[in-house]
Amino acid sequence: MKINYFPQALIAVAMMFLVWSCAGDPNIESARLALVQQDFQEVIRAADAAIQANPENGDGYYYKGVAYASMAGDKPADQRVEDYEQARRYLLEARERYQAQEVTSTEAQNLNDIIIETWGYEHNMGVQPLSDDIISSPEDSLRQSRHHFTNATTINPDSVLSFNLLAEVNFALGNNEEAEAITRRIIYDMEMGDLYNYYRLAFFMIENQRDEEAIELLLEARDLYPDEIEIVQEIANAYLRGGKTDEALEVVQELIERDPANPQYRLVYSTQVYQMVQDLDDQVRILHDEIYDMSREIRQKAREPGANQQEIEAMIEEMEEKQAEANELISESFRFSDIAKEELLLALESDPDNADIHSTLGIVYQNRGALMQDKRNMTEDMDEADEFDRQAREYLQKSIPHYEKAAELEPDNLDHWRSLFRVYTNLGMTEEAERAQEKSEL
Repeated sequence: MKINYFPQALIAVAMMFLVWSCAGDPNIESARLALVQQDFQEVIRAADAAIQANPENGDGYYYKGVAYASMAGDKPADQRVEDYEQARRYLLEARERYQAQEVTSTEAQNLNDIIIETWGYEHNMGVQPLSDDIISSPEDSLRQSRHHFTNATTINPDSVLSFNLLAEVNFALGNNEEAEAITRRIIYDMEMGDLYNYYRLAFFMIENQRDEEAIELLLEARDLYPDEIEIVQEIANAYLRGGKTDEALEVVQELIERDPANPQYRLVYSTQVYQMVQDLDDQVRILHDEIYDMSREIRQKAREPGANQQEIEAMIEEMEEKQAEANELISESFRFSDIAKEELLLALESDPDNADIHSTLGIVYQNRGALMQDKRNMTEDMDEADEFDRQAREYLQKSIPHYEKAAELEPDNLDHWRSLFRVYTNLGMTEEAERAQEKSEL
């Protein structure tokens, strides 16, 4: 099926020239007539004759470029690149001659519109098959979009928008290296990259297990965008992925040193610290699960006739080592949790009505309470269990005023009400829990 997408206004202009032209290069007149008839090979033949007769005649290059762009439209999307390369080449040669000779003809005025219209068609055709979340688009749609975005960037290689989407489509197709190469081109070759491009390039590097390079790139971006907090968070996250805790905290600490009175910087710092707390807590829970399973296995073995005491003692020793490791992690978790808490309280002094600070403080206290409940569940000493339970309830109680303040400041944020529901339920505050549940379902 023939696809006539090329702007019909161009054909109308060519017809106008046929009516109005009384004199001029007969080869150009032939090219115009052939364009109206959509005989694009004849357009090229006539344009070549015009160029041979006068190499400085911009119209010859113009009509040759138009012909190649038009021929591309007659081909499947995956077979247009070569024609678009030729089209752009000749249209740019036409532009050079028009500008050098200060030509103001309709062809000269239309030239940029032809490039933009052709690019716009290909770009929009690339967008159409994609889901809102590109990564979830069907593979066939992604491949079709890639052809169109490749065409769009060929006819108009200055389009950052099309290159960005081409990179995302390639990433969705699993072509990480191509996605990275495209994004590098935007930043370094085109020199048109912004913060988004640095983030995406770092992401592609991380996906390829190149965290160190991603950190170097993000440090470069930080120098270019020194006031963007998100960059610091990304750098810290990259350090944390590589197990470089000190470096992660150091890079965020620089924010506070730059402006100690800025509560947002302290919030960022405490959030970053608390991410480390959550990682430690996850390790503790894994160890507790292993200890629980080992404890059951030891009891089962002890009840078996002819139980091997030496084996049981070895298992008990291993379990105790795991418990010691868990206790060390808990101590480390509490140490970082205290750092996060102090930073948040300092931030709250400067900005007492910041819902994010209150919510994060609520999370700090709630998660510490949950950790104490884990310890309560792991011990067989009743007095110790009671003490852990008391501490857990105390931490949960401390979380309530902060969650309540966050909900007061942002009543439409359902996460605040859900957090309150969980804490109220845990503490047996039935009426409060029911009210929070109603709010969380609005």
